[in-house]
Amino acid sequence: MNIVDREIGEIYDSISGQISPQEFEERVEEKVQLMGELCDRRTAAMLVAREFGEVELKIDRIRPETGKVTFVGKIVSISEVHEFPRSDGSAGRVANLTLADETGTVRIVLWDELTEPVSQGELHLDQTFRVRGFTREGYFGTEVTVDRGGLEEVEVEIKIRLEPFKISEIRADMGELNIRARVVDAGTVREFSRRDGSPGLVRSVTLGDSSGKIRLTLWNEKAQMEIAEGDTLEVTNAISRERYGQVEIQAGGYSAVRKSDLSVEYQERITPISEIAPGSICSISGFVTGLGEVRQFERDDGNVGRVANIYISDDSGRVRVTLWNDHVRLIESLDLGSKIELFDCMAKEGWNGGVEVSCGWSTRVTFAPPE
Repeated sequence: MNIVDREIGEIYDSISGQISPQEFEERVEEKVQLMGELCDRRTAAMLVAREFGEVELKIDRIRPETGKVTFVGKIVSISEVHEFPRSDGSAGRVANLTLADETGTVRIVLWDELTEPVSQGELHLDQTFRVRGFTREGYFGTEVTVDRGGLEEVEVEIKIRLEPFKISEIRADMGELNIRARVVDAGTVREFSRRDGSPGLVRSVTLGDSSGKIRLTLWNEKAQMEIAEGDTLEVTNAISRERYGQVEIQAGGYSAVRKSDLSVEYQERITPISEIAPGSICSISGFVTGLGEVRQFERDDGNVGRVANIYISDDSGRVRVTLWNDHVRLIESLDLGSKIELFDCMAKEGWNGGVEVSCGWSTRVTFAPPE
């Protein structure tokens, strides 16, 4: 008698040397009948298997209701250690790891003294561990909480399966994103002030693949990475957010960013105006067919900024383009009929339901006078 159910079969494989398939199936059915609606076949199989010792699962089989779990995985991301106040006034600490095997990824939660290896830099990417812990439903899906002794480094070869998203597949509010893309614009590191007054670092990098472009925001230590145009970056455990009508990727404390030796196909594409999609980063080429007035406005910090609108047309249509601050100076040199190209501008939905384009600080603008 063969066990055809994939989940039950995998659980049986972990103890196959100690019990026959027939006897295992019979014991599973006995558990189901004994516990009624409180137990499905998979849970019953886990209970039977545990009677014979430790059961080691693949990551894609781990679920919030699994309970006690053992698995082997490779570290693909390490968060910073975060401190938080407890209700009794004491300070707690928490850190997260993401481990992967050939079937998927799962988040590991470390509390208090178990965060020491993270703060001391003793854990690093690509280390492989046997993990023993308890599962729960976390904010980003299944989490495994580890107690003392729950991490055991092992020498096991794991070929992780992290299928990257194509840029065109990314939508707002996605979590645990993995992407491999080429650096189109490495950006610059900028300093900002946090709410508590302490300084922070931020960097906006434009990435591209065969399907399009997207902006990646790096913070603090990640912002200081040595990145150059043409490099390939692998980003794991990122999230996507919509900002000013544009979808971008955020690499936070739980994310990992590293260079890759793999090449990614990318070719700059000039998007016809009629094909510009809201939320995308695009490059357009056409002729200036409208010039607006320059307006001044006051920023939140009291400084004065400038903004102006122009219209650009190509064979497929016409679009309004917003120029900000340094780009506004171009108005002085532009004339109707000027040939113009905009690289890495942001498309968003306009007030009238159409599409508008905004030139951010990283947009490159070239133009030539009318012939």
